[in-house]
Amino acid sequence: MKITVVGCGHAFSTRNYNQCFMVEETEEGLSRRMLIDFGAKVPYALANLDIDIRSIDDVYISHLHGDHIGGLEEMAFSCYDWAGHPRHYSERREEVKAPRLIANVQLLNDLWKKSLRGGLESMEGFDANLDTYFEPFGLRPNKTFTWQGWTCRLIQQVHIMTGSIISHTFGLMMSQEGRETVYFTTDSQHCSPRQIENFYREADIIFQDCECVGVDMEQRHLDFMSGVHANYAQLGAWKSANSIDVGSDIRGKMWLSHYQDFVSENKDYRGNSCAWQERAVEDGFRGFAEVGQELIV
Repeated sequence: MKITVVGCGHAFSTRNYNQCFMVEETEEGLSRRMLIDFGAKVPYALANLDIDIRSIDDVYISHLHGDHIGGLEEMAFSCYDWAGHPRHYSERREEVKAPRLIANVQLLNDLWKKSLRGGLESMEGFDANLDTYFEPFGLRPNKTFTWQGWTCRLIQQVHIMTGSIISHTFGLMMSQEGRETVYFTTDSQHCSPRQIENFYREADIIFQDCECVGVDMEQRHLDFMSGVHANYAQLGAWKSANSIDVGSDIRGKMWLSHYQDFVSENKDYRGNSCAWQERAVEDGFRGFAEVGQELIV
């Protein structure tokens, strides 16, 4: 399986884009591509990597945030069967396909009602639904599905949002006999690492969200953190982060998605020089993922 880092940043990045990965696999002569999350900037990220949005066969959605679902409307417009449209548009005559949309079953329902319906149903001019534009594939929490010979599990995690609203995000664990097991954490909340410790240990490769804001690399001290994503100081078990040590064996499996553009500029949050890649390797991580990076599993 080939893994391409499509984006390694946050919802507001115009260079590192939203955290997003593309996996490609061939089974019995049939090749498929699956995106793991599809944020608003991902269409630009795909264009940056010269990947046709219409070449994506499947999209896995981990939860309902703009940086995980924001590009779906553009994908719907790009892949929709305009030739068969009720208004009989004629500019699109090439063969088209409805991408498969994979997610927790309740998440799929909410995705249409709370997000996509407003932008897509009105385009049709009649009462449309999700499967007008996609082939929805709903799954129960902590259940499995098979993709190109890989067993894929939805790893349910608690995601704490603003105020007192608590919702779930679903990480994705991909495994196949004789191959390395890959865990995409997809916005895991690291306030309680024990919650996903067993999954960390099961995986051979971990793509881990990682904030670097408030990190003083020179003094090895955490000044502050947002609490939204895992923080570098937490993952590194700094005493100032008041975090549980996940262990050097776990860090050695982790590719970090940095979430702050200053990391790719080799600066810290104060604007001081900081060689993040070198520091990450020194601290026992695999390093920071970069846009366009490829990994064969």
